[in-house]
Amino acid sequence: MKAELNKELEQTKKELGKTKSELKLLEDKLDYCQNRLIDIRNEKDNLINRINKYESIDIDTKLKEAEHLKNDFLKQNHRLKITKDLLDDSREEVSFLKDIVQDFKNISILDFMRKKYPENINTHFIKYEKYNKHKQFNDQLNKK
Repeated sequence: MKAELNKELEQTKKELGKTKSELKLLEDKLDYCQNRLIDIRNEKDNLINRINKYESIDIDTKLKEAEHLKNDFLKQNHRLKITKDLLDDSREEVSFLKDIVQDFKNISILDFMRKKYPENINTHFIKYEKYNKHKQFNDQLNKK
């Protein structure tokens, strides 16, 4: 009986040793998994920060591009308005000049030589002076 108890004790010690080694293996695996989990969480946080950084850079880039497009659009609108105004002024000036030419065609040579111009010519010249508003500026440029 003592031999059986010794045998049973030895078997229990072997099982206890085996269980302790399995427990140690499981604890090591648990430590490894916990460390791995911490590393994965840190990596996830780093990736989220990088994504946020790149998204903000992307948004800033798009904002700058939108501002650039807006400025280009405003410049084009301004150019269009100025060009349209100049074209309208030129059309009106051409119309006035046509009227003046027509008035001069309708006067006789004797009236022209006596400097007797049509009565409405003064009106045309006054209106024409409106379009001569840049004359001083052009004269200054030509002097240089």
